[in-house]
Amino acid sequence: MYGTDLEKLASLYAFKNSPKGKIKLNQKPNNHYISRILAKVFDIKIAEILSFYLIDLFLVPIDGEILNQILPYILTILVFILYDTSFQFFIKGSLGKKIFNIHIVSNENENEEIPITKVLYRSFYVCFFGLGFLIPKISTLFALFTLYYIFRNGTTHWDKVLRLKIPFKPISIGRMVLIAFCFLLLFNSYYQLIKGYF
Repeated sequence: MYGTDLEKLASLYAFKNSPKGKIKLNQKPNNHYISRILAKVFDIKIAEILSFYLIDLFLVPIDGEILNQILPYILTILVFILYDTSFQFFIKGSLGKKIFNIHIVSNENENEEIPITKVLYRSFYVCFFGLGFLIPKISTLFALFTLYYIFRNGTTHWDKVLRLKIPFKPISIGRMVLIAFCFLLLFNSYYQLIKGYF
């Protein structure tokens, strides 16, 4: 009897410490991943709105249809990387992460300040691996792969490479109301901005 119990305990311990067991134990509720995705959508729209204003302010009309199509994408990429990096380093999170109560911490020490170089690398990784440089159709394929990866592995490829993690924090009803209000405000601003282009 005791031998059987000890064997069960030994098997359970071995499973928990195996790669397969660790992956299962590290899985977070699906709403954690959905929060991360929605926070990223929020940040992308913020970057697009900022890039619209910058295009009107600084870019002059350029002859050539190709250049007129490429330059807005380049500017949006630069704005996204600058926005994501500066907000993460100076106030510990972008606007999207703030409203969803998402915080990026180091794997080794959650209280350790993440260096700005690593924050910059992460923003670049997100823009390339996660968003496909915001290029239509290509970005959709990259985003779908990222969704598959995060649900399968419990983290993103870039956080795994950079040894970062995002602890799970439940979202209260009050925060849900705040999130809904912020999204309504964001999409209304986005619609008011682009409706003149159609």
